[in-house]
Amino acid sequence: MFGKKNRKYTGFDGNAKGRRQGTSKLIQWIMFLNAGKFRNLGSWNVRDMRGKEGKPSVHGTGRAFDIGFKNYEDACGLMDFLVRHNEALGIEYIADYYPGPFGRGWRCDRNDWSIYKKKTMAGAPGGKWIHVEISPEVADDAGYFDAVFECLLSPAKGQLPY
Repeated sequence: MFGKKNRKYTGFDGNAKGRRQGTSKLIQWIMFLNAGKFRNLGSWNVRDMRGKEGKPSVHGTGRAFDIGFKNYEDACGLMDFLVRHNEALGIEYIADYYPGPFGRGWRCDRNDWSIYKKKTMAGAPGGKWIHVEISPEVADDAGYFDAVFECLLSPAKGQLPY
């Protein structure tokens, strides 16, 4: 799965029974490495997508989370990091609600950003949070993210676990 360009995007694949350890660990790493720049706005929450009644949110899968920011430049730095390391981190989708006219989204199956040309996401433009979705293969494995960040922070210690 990892190490390949243009991986398959999963999207909604059923509700989880609770928070998933891998997702929680990735959030912890992001908060730790960016102390004070971001706020964890939550992950697992069984609900419909905002503004799309009857369409389940990926938050229910336990593989999605939202990160709030004060400074858009910091948010862009985080999004750049997540895209740069998307294969190692199992990143499948990033929604950036902030830029006009309708926000933008990055997906693993196209390995690129799309600037939305019509209303696609509730809260865009101007939303001061980003939405991130990860692969089901890593959502339950907290140890996976510890190993990835150990390698990212100290490349001499070993190879990425994919």
